[in-house]
Amino acid sequence: MANNNQEPSGGLYERRIGTPTTDDEVNGYWLFGFGVLLGLAGVVVFFLTESETTVRGVGYALAALAPPFIMLGAVIRFPLRRTGTTLGYLGAALSFAGVVWFVNIFPDGWFTASGDPAVIGLYGVGLLLIGLAGTVVPLLSDPVYEDYERMRGEATAAATERDETAAELGSVRDELESARDDLAAAEERAANLDSEAASARAETASLRESKARFELFEDASGKPRWRLRHRNGNVIATAGQGYSSRGKAQQGLHSVRRNAIGAGLLRIETAVEDLDAGSIADDEGPEPEDAADPAVAVPGGDGTTASSAT
Repeated sequence: MANNNQEPSGGLYERRIGTPTTDDEVNGYWLFGFGVLLGLAGVVVFFLTESETTVRGVGYALAALAPPFIMLGAVIRFPLRRTGTTLGYLGAALSFAGVVWFVNIFPDGWFTASGDPAVIGLYGVGLLLIGLAGTVVPLLSDPVYEDYERMRGEATAAATERDETAAELGSVRDELESARDDLAAAEERAANLDSEAASARAETASLRESKARFELFEDASGKPRWRLRHRNGNVIATAGQGYSSRGKAQQGLHSVRRNAIGAGLLRIETAVEDLDAGSIADDEGPEPEDAADPAVAVPGGDGTTASSAT
């Protein structure tokens, strides 16, 4: 079958007539229609021209081209083997050559009574070959051999497609393996980042852990006061003045605890000699007995002082 391994492209034929099985079916339809138009054009030219003129010869030629086109269009529309299609095209070529020969010798070299046997013979042989292609050749062709050739071509095409698919599959596998490696590397980086974040959090927590303690005591005048002492014994901060009660002192201590974290810095440039001697608060009061002890004195909820390690 001619062009049996190709997808037919019908276009207008498919939309208006039906789905073709081969491309030759569509080509045959258009050749048949073109041959009909050539025959009609030849008849029109024949009636509009005078005899034994070159234009009349063109009319004869158009009319003579109609049979090869019509026959070839009908033949190749059949589901023929390749041999039949080739023979049909060969016959059409011979007929066309005969028509061209006729146009070149008409009217001076054309015998009105008998015509030119060579031109007529060439044209007739072409029509004969087209007729044989559509009738005799299909009966003489070996369908088993033709089908074997077709199936072998299809098998070759399938093997080629299989190899291409295998190559594409290998490429996809390589890309997948590369993606897996990238994912493993990304997971490892994420684990490292998590470890670094945990270390940073632990370091931040250690920085936030206080190394000092608040102390509640009574100064020399017997008023409750507080001070913040580093565990090395140095006083970091102290109340500026005594409180009227231990509860007030504890409230001041808690206020310092709440407001110290995140507090800003305000620089006041004042010379020490300009300050009154009484405006500088001394660290009055006895030093606690456990000043060198790392235990921290913190106020209890009932106003008493409890010692606990930080």
